[in-house]
Amino acid sequence: MKMTHTICPSCSVGCGINLITKNQEVVGTYPYKRHHINEGKNCSRGRKCFEVLSEKTRLTFPLIKKGSLIDSDWEEALNMAVKEIKSLKGEEIGIIASGNCTNEECEILKKFADALGVENIGYNNHNFSNFDFETGSFDDVENSQFILIIGDILKENPLMGRRIIRAKENGAEIIAADYPDKTTTGINADEYIQIKSIKEFLDNLSFEVQSKLNEDSIIIVGKLDHKQELDEFYQIASNSNSKIVLVMDDCNSRGAMNTLPVLDKDDLKTLIEGVKLLYVVGDDPASYTEKSFKNLDFLITQTTTLNDTALISDIVLPGAFWAEKSGSFTNCTGNIQKIPQVVPVAGKALDDVTIIQKIAEKLGIDL
Repeated sequence: MKMTHTICPSCSVGCGINLITKNQEVVGTYPYKRHHINEGKNCSRGRKCFEVLSEKTRLTFPLIKKGSLIDSDWEEALNMAVKEIKSLKGEEIGIIASGNCTNEECEILKKFADALGVENIGYNNHNFSNFDFETGSFDDVENSQFILIIGDILKENPLMGRRIIRAKENGAEIIAADYPDKTTTGINADEYIQIKSIKEFLDNLSFEVQSKLNEDSIIIVGKLDHKQELDEFYQIASNSNSKIVLVMDDCNSRGAMNTLPVLDKDDLKTLIEGVKLLYVVGDDPASYTEKSFKNLDFLITQTTTLNDTALISDIVLPGAFWAEKSGSFTNCTGNIQKIPQVVPVAGKALDDVTIIQKIAEKLGIDL
């Protein structure tokens, strides 16, 4: 057996984890004790992150639609994709990526889009808009004297939650706000504020809370209802000299925004309804905005599993899981961390950069 250090793909915290391999197959995980973020601790999602590699819906060869989706090979699938792309203008093509794509995949997709004159490109960042301001660190969380939390960070991101608990043990006061009657974070806070919406919370932020925010404070935002709310949280942090940390859903949400436009669900709906051909890499937009696909002429999906978007696609290109390729992720505090290829890509699937390059080559594009 062999252990290889990599980065957990479960959320944007960016914990280190060791994958245990036997006969070129991942069979388990083991904590990476020297990693600076999680220091040998992993949440349940992290410990089970390898299980996706053996998903029953895993794709290992291309599929094309001939009445229904049928098995194909790379030459036929790529030629079919290229023929459709060549028949359209740049403004008639859309590209949707994912916050789970590596930095390198985002970069090559942007080059690919630019070469085709495609401006309809972006990825879903779950209501978090693009931002370029400096964010706090894990040490800032642990050393804060007052922490304002939006969302259930202790449940959704336990290793960020571990830093919050350490801060509390060091005397920090914690106020948490979220929708449910109770949350894990709320139970562990000094005060829990049940809210109806984040806008309502911002509009009625009490003087008592605002007076506690200063240079020894940090605001941790784990959810937003609308992307405009991020600007308001930033202004609150800026005006009070507080630090701010944004904990997003996907492992490379922050890295993707350095290259690709950030889209919310309304933006995605507009993009999809405004193009004839859509190329989806790593996401499953049909699972949350399926009605928008009705006017598409052609759909190409590049994915690891047979998801909702793949099922309605004209071409399905089998990509690689994070453990089957190399690259890098940028976590929620801005740390760029490399991931190595741990095991070979399953079946006839290919790593995603290679797939994009093969399409580009057939189109005569030099990436």
